[in-house]
Amino acid sequence: MRTILFTGKGGVGKTTLAAATALLAARRGHKTLVISTDAAHSLSDSFEVALGNTPRPIAPNLSGQEVSALEEIEKRWGEIKTYLAALFASQGVDSIEAEELSVFPGMEELFSLMEIRAHSKDATYEVVIVDCAPTADTLRLLSAPEITSWYLKHIFPVQRTAARAVRPMASRILPFPFPEDNVFEAVRKLTTELAEMKEILEDSRKTSIRLVINPEKMVIKEAQRAYTFFSLFAYSVDLVIVNRVLPEKVEDPYFRKWKAIQQGYLRRIEERFAPVPILSSELYSQEIVGVELLVKLGLDVYRGADPVRLFSSEKPIRIEKADGKYVLSVHLPFMEKCDLDVFQKGEELHVRAGPIKRNILLPRVLLFRSVLGAKYENDRLKITFQ
Repeated sequence: MRTILFTGKGGVGKTTLAAATALLAARRGHKTLVISTDAAHSLSDSFEVALGNTPRPIAPNLSGQEVSALEEIEKRWGEIKTYLAALFASQGVDSIEAEELSVFPGMEELFSLMEIRAHSKDATYEVVIVDCAPTADTLRLLSAPEITSWYLKHIFPVQRTAARAVRPMASRILPFPFPEDNVFEAVRKLTTELAEMKEILEDSRKTSIRLVINPEKMVIKEAQRAYTFFSLFAYSVDLVIVNRVLPEKVEDPYFRKWKAIQQGYLRRIEERFAPVPILSSELYSQEIVGVELLVKLGLDVYRGADPVRLFSSEKPIRIEKADGKYVLSVHLPFMEKCDLDVFQKGEELHVRAGPIKRNILLPRVLLFRSVLGAKYENDRLKITFQ
């Protein structure tokens, strides 16, 4: 299943471009689903079709879905949430506060994203296009599988077999409720699903992110930070789409200065995001809603290319062998050497790129090797292991 995630700063037009891409993919014969994981859904408005928490037909070969985060949390986190709420309440936390504390930050985004895994399992669709929330929420969304796995691993470290042995005594001694088997089973199931979700997202042969940008300074800056984040978390960006470019035919003196400013920013985008392919779409003279205008936009953007194809397949994280040593390299564009830090702790490699941090679980080939050194060159942090 091909998965394409659209994101960008709020208001750049990512929902419209996701909808246009989905329609074009469907018209090319791909059985397509377009999903919104944004809490403020607007896919329905874009297609002028009512959508809900389950896929609904929009056009031939195309269905749409606006994920209800609350429903997904109850479905996938319900048993664990009930236990955590009881645990907090046993320690004197107010029942309403205990209910709130039992849902970790980012859970809404995480369980919205889990729909991709579900559709990958049932294999109903060839293409799933995701209209993500604005950039900041997307960063939380895409870090959620790894971070939540870490939380579960450290919060529930007791094995079920050990739990069965100590439960009768623990229930009498401990000042809080000891988790039942169903809680451990729910944790095991969720951990497995998260691992599968992470595997889907990191598969650069099938999954990629498309960054939507307007030719504006703040939008470009935010896109650069997002691109660095995606690379650190091993997510591949296969395309940048510059939206709302003033057409050449606009000669009104009022827009002359705006066109000159945009041309400068377009050159900056080309320079900074190369070699990632860049496509663009002009600013239309009317609001783009409804199937007819969305199809026109899709044709204008992709100009005959299949919108489902991988425009770039650069692997953000690579492991190579050189001179008898292993080198793990991470693509981290827009960084200065002084902004980078790396150290190894047990089976984890801790990498910081400016304000972004990630704990990378070392693969088996590097597990019993130690870091010899690191250097930053050609936008890649290269870490050498003995």
